[in-house]
Amino acid sequence: MDQPYSAWADWLSKFHTWPELIQALWLVSLPLTLIGVTWLLMRGLRDLIPALSRRPSQWRGHLIYGVYQDPQGRWMVYWHDRQPQEVDWTNPPPELIGRGQVVQGVFRRPEA
Repeated sequence: MDQPYSAWADWLSKFHTWPELIQALWLVSLPLTLIGVTWLLMRGLRDLIPALSRRPSQWRGHLIYGVYQDPQGRWMVYWHDRQPQEVDWTNPPPELIGRGQVVQGVFRRPEA
């Protein structure tokens, strides 16, 4: 009785006759292709899931580049698309407020 044709057996028999360089390329290219396809799939899911989510975006605030003290001793806030402004400690900007309270231990008033 004749054996049924197997594409896998046919490819494997030809694989053994190829030069070692071609065999090495096959052995490296298959896992790299699998890793690349997985990476593309995960990247697509990462970009697609937030777009389909009905939750509001968690990034609502402004980008703050830094809080620093100028040569006159004033504490200044420097953020995106604005000029540096002095921190008003009685009414701090909303970007310096975390969950309803001023973040303690991070921004301190200058010692008088």
